[in-house]
Amino acid sequence: MELGKHEFKNIQTVPALIDYAVNRYGDLPAVKSKDKDLVVSISRRQIQQASFYVASLFAQKGIYGKHIAIIGNPGSDWLILFLAVVSSGNTAVLIDKNLDEQDIAQLMRQADVSHLVLDSSLSSKAPHLKSVLDPDNPGMSFGEENGGEIDGFFHLRHYLDEALNKTTCNPDIAIHPDQDAVIVFTSGATGNSKAVLLSHKNICDKVCGILHIIRDFPPGEHGISVLPPHHILEVTAGLLAPLCYGATFCFGGGLKYLSRNIKFFQPVFMLVVPMVVEGFYKQILNEIRRKGKEKQMTQIIRLSNLLRLLKIDLRRWLFKSIHDVFGGKIRTIFCGGAFLDPELVKRFDEWGLPLCDGYGITECTSAVSCNLPHQQKLGSVGMPLPAPFCEVKIDDGEILVRGSIVMKEYYNDKEATQQVFSDGWFKTGDLGYIDADGFLFITGRKKNLIILSDGNNISPEELETLLENLPLIKSVFVCAKEHNNLSMITACIHPDFEYARENGIENLQMELERQTAQINASLPFYKRIQRIELCEDDFEKTPLGKVKRHKYNVPSLASETLTQKG
Repeated sequence: MELGKHEFKNIQTVPALIDYAVNRYGDLPAVKSKDKDLVVSISRRQIQQASFYVASLFAQKGIYGKHIAIIGNPGSDWLILFLAVVSSGNTAVLIDKNLDEQDIAQLMRQADVSHLVLDSSLSSKAPHLKSVLDPDNPGMSFGEENGGEIDGFFHLRHYLDEALNKTTCNPDIAIHPDQDAVIVFTSGATGNSKAVLLSHKNICDKVCGILHIIRDFPPGEHGISVLPPHHILEVTAGLLAPLCYGATFCFGGGLKYLSRNIKFFQPVFMLVVPMVVEGFYKQILNEIRRKGKEKQMTQIIRLSNLLRLLKIDLRRWLFKSIHDVFGGKIRTIFCGGAFLDPELVKRFDEWGLPLCDGYGITECTSAVSCNLPHQQKLGSVGMPLPAPFCEVKIDDGEILVRGSIVMKEYYNDKEATQQVFSDGWFKTGDLGYIDADGFLFITGRKKNLIILSDGNNISPEELETLLENLPLIKSVFVCAKEHNNLSMITACIHPDFEYARENGIENLQMELERQTAQINASLPFYKRIQRIELCEDDFEKTPLGKVKRHKYNVPSLASETLTQKG
């Protein structure tokens, strides 16, 4: 489906966005939640009624123009509370529930949080987090665990249940398109997290931009996402956009139960991160190897590819067992949040599973570009969203973005804000190029770039992608490190110990050096990996699976210090 220009001009605030969804698909299920054998379905109209009801509660208590942190598990309660906060003229501050209480408290202070809405499953963190708040602002809790009660918190469970059965009108709170809606934090993969301030217009124009390009999902289809709710890609592409094109979003206990829930809900689309795709890929390959069907699979792929040249597509039948892993009805897997190996896209396509990766950044309200089943180029991250939402250009190799999806600012950080803008263009810090057909390609991260004394540049991400294809490697990051007074291109590797045991590999160092030598043989001399360091423990990562490089004290080395080993 597509929106006409006359339609999206009127969708400038989140309440207007929800009005649009309700007017089109009001009684269709918006959310389905699974708890053991019980499935609860909530319509868009109920979601709107409940969010307006809670928004009225905030208004009655005089809570307006405040920063309200929402921390907890994804689900209908989280969605209702998020919509209530932004529809009541307040700003939703989205924080990762998996951070320790000290880090959460620091982010709350950074964002000037005055009120807290906390999932009851996080009750152990409540006393410390409450200490950040003004004593006159009691915390609020939601969720079912431990009866949903947190000592000293106003519990919303009964209120939310009541709200779902109320017929309520818009609380008639004036919202301006440029009004603050959300504060969300950058991932912190390359340093301290920044507080990104997004307006109602930022959010709505991102969703409308997505609606312009989504065409393949008739109303009522099921979708599943595994992105955390504090991530802006989940808010825009995972929750709000499906509301507007009529999809039903399914929740069921997170990543731990993903395989089970996929088979239960049978989604037609999924929104995942590369780490999840890689996990499924390894699972499928291991099953093929376990059954001794590697040669058979190769032959079937060759046959399928030949038939496709003759305009005969039997992939869904030939690879039915693989499709069944994804519920049997899957049509598109959207992937974002980190780099996705193009070889995975190619292999999934051979199996008849469109894997569409994209590129986004928190400061641009998540997605900037995305491949689509009908418009895709291998190795790219798709074509940018259309103007006026988004424009992309390349300046000295760096990707720059401008348009209505670009953030207002880094909250309370004018200096950092000024540093990332140039003549109205946001400097992403990512390197890439746009080809003649308008597809965007990512080549690396500017901050991670290793600059050699001969002028050559090395993108660590390029080498990491090659290494991640090795089944013996579970996690890896590439950097330049000092060794015997020489600076060497080093691969820091956390091996897959289970794979090593299953395949009788005892000397991991020797085997990885052998496999890396094979990769090096295909690389220009200056790009070759010179040293391997094994790490027994996995690296600390962001929720989207990116290694937090700064945690390992591996700065980019100055060009004059880096010497290639002969």
